[in-house]
Amino acid sequence: MSTEATTVPGRAVFLDRDGVINEPPPPGSWVFRWEDFRFAEGALGALRRLREAGFVVAVITNQSCVGRGLAPLADIEEINRRMVEAVAAAGGSIAGVYLCPHTSDDGCLCRKPRPGLIDQAARELGVAPEWSFVVGDSERDIEAGLARGCRTLRVANPNAEPPAETKAHHVVRNLAEAVQVILDLVHEGERRARQ
Repeated sequence: MSTEATTVPGRAVFLDRDGVINEPPPPGSWVFRWEDFRFAEGALGALRRLREAGFVVAVITNQSCVGRGLAPLADIEEINRRMVEAVAAAGGSIAGVYLCPHTSDDGCLCRKPRPGLIDQAARELGVAPEWSFVVGDSERDIEAGLARGCRTLRVANPNAEPPAETKAHHVVRNLAEAVQVILDLVHEGERRARQ
């Protein structure tokens, strides 16, 4: 049996960045330099598994440090570029990085929990949100995914209290566990479709 899974065309996994792909920064801080970016344990292998399974992977991230004047957009884009390169070198693939540089006071449509980043990524990458998954470490991520009919997985943030309640379909420890849940769900759906 091939390791390449048959998937629905246009199926994606939308990932938050900080706290999902990389280790979360301490509360109230951001990752400003590549030297401060640390991939979360198992993240590179998880991203490789998503590529092998045929998923389109997009990163959707709020980066209000730009809107607050704490970091230039070019610096954040450089971190994202290097992240994409490192993922590719490890056998994974990120089709696009979509970021909101605004603060919550700006009233934009792209800042999660609004689904603007998902809408943009879906349009540009030709994927169907209703056949896709969102993995994030905050309720904002989950709400954005639910607004577009995505299946949602919340990563427990080691720097925060576990959520008393979450609207997520699944709660997982990390991206590696999230990917296993996603692949199990897809394989179960394919098995049922064959019956």
